[in-house]
Amino acid sequence: MSSSGCIDTHVEAKVAGPGVVTGRSGSIGSIFFIEEDFWPLNTALYVKDFHGNDPRFVFYLLNKFDLTRFSSGAGVPTLNRNHVHGELVYVPTRVAEQKRIVAILDEAFEGIDGAIANTEKNLANTHELFESYLNVIFTRKGDDWRDLTLQEISIKFGRGKSKHRPRGDKKLYGGKYPLIQTGDIGNSKHRITDYSQTYNESGLAQSELWPRGTVCIAIVGANIAETAILGFDACFPDSVIGIVVDNDIASSDYVEYLLQFFKSEIKAKGKGTARENINMGTFANQKFPFPTLETQKVIACQLDELSCQAGRLEDLYQQKIAALNELKQSILQKAFSGDLTANTAAQASNVAQEVAAA
Repeated sequence: MSSSGCIDTHVEAKVAGPGVVTGRSGSIGSIFFIEEDFWPLNTALYVKDFHGNDPRFVFYLLNKFDLTRFSSGAGVPTLNRNHVHGELVYVPTRVAEQKRIVAILDEAFEGIDGAIANTEKNLANTHELFESYLNVIFTRKGDDWRDLTLQEISIKFGRGKSKHRPRGDKKLYGGKYPLIQTGDIGNSKHRITDYSQTYNESGLAQSELWPRGTVCIAIVGANIAETAILGFDACFPDSVIGIVVDNDIASSDYVEYLLQFFKSEIKAKGKGTARENINMGTFANQKFPFPTLETQKVIACQLDELSCQAGRLEDLYQQKIAALNELKQSILQKAFSGDLTANTAAQASNVAQEVAAA
């Protein structure tokens, strides 16, 4: 058991089940219940003594408790158990009452978790539908298609530049020039419409302003190989590659969708180093399929429409998942404020079905 749940198996057990486990380092706040004997990793905390309480009741109690508020550490979030141990909680002392609450919560959450699972499946299907359409387009090339490198379709192709200074340094930051980070690319869908940092005149002087329509590729970090198009003129650091396409040869929108399709292949080229990264050499000899410019624009228009529809569905499903998780929290609130009734499970199931079907 790790901070993110069960990740593998061990030849022996360290703790007798049933058990309750949560993250100590890295992933904080998720609570896991395990029936069988288990081996916790050093990234996890686990209950050693339930003091006669029902183990599954403790699992629900900790879910209600919100352990994330006790996390610390700027780089890697860490939960210090000593900060938690002194907290006062109000619980029924009779185990029979704890078991009654658990039975209602188990029944209620079974219906909600089923609705969440179905919604997550629909969300995954939306992703797969768009990816399958990309596959159809970029693997069924016509006779008039050419294989070209990114250099051949660009009037400018290179890495961004900027000096590394602490964020908020007034010598460079806080002006009117957008500074795009790899996270801004990863958080965008096809086009970058927002940014988290800006440069002033001094910042711009040691960097470079790339034009609207530039295709950006994140080349390091968690967002490696993610792509998006600048929706405005902006600077970006050397952790981003920029492509300004030759408008007589290629469409920026087509190139970005093309790179989405090849993302896994590009990302795989960054494997094998201590920190995954890709660079200009990654694209030196790689050729990509390009139809005529007119066909590129038609394809991009079709993908824009499909991407817009997929985006609306994704937003809808994510809103449903958030609503269902809020429903779980409201039921937990009832459970630990003495308002849980025998009808709660049926009511929760009905609400979950209504949310999932909406």
